[in-house]
Amino acid sequence: LTVDAKIVSRRADVSHHHHAGNQGTAPHTTTSTTYYVTFQMESGDRMELRVSGQEYGYLAEGDAGKLTFQGTRYQGFQRT
Repeated sequence: LTVDAKIVSRRADVSHHHHAGNQGTAPHTTTSTTYYVTFQMESGDRMELRVSGQEYGYLAEGDAGKLTFQGTRYQGFQRT
């Protein structure tokens, strides 16, 4: 589905994962970041979709264009 939309917000969710050591390895922590962008359609409805870090870097609040998605899966955004 492709609709006219505007980016109204962006957020990054940082998670820290603690791993116990085993058989002689030291415990360690890994960090992962999940990126989300909220789009507002012409109808006023808003939808928050998970995007890649690369896409997140390209998208800015206030951008308007064509949002393509399938269900809750982000597929692309083309600025107009």
